[in-house]
Amino acid sequence: MTTQSDLKKLAEQMAGSMNSFDDIKDFQKQLMQSFIDTALEAEMEEHLGYPKHEKADKPMKSSKPLKSFTM
Repeated sequence: MTTQSDLKKLAEQMAGSMNSFDDIKDFQKQLMQSFIDTALEAEMEEHLGYPKHEKADKPMKSSKPLKSFTM
């Protein structure tokens, strides 16, 4: 967990590169998107049982049979 002092240090570093309220809003948007992407990727790893770009130990089996279409 990030401590209050760590957050203050980060805020001080970021304050030097931000010149307007729009810069702050853009940074906030990017930070939120990064958080969401990280959370969703972790959820998928938990669901699948292996990290992104790695193969599963066992082949996945579907409980639904495949349907074929005839014309």
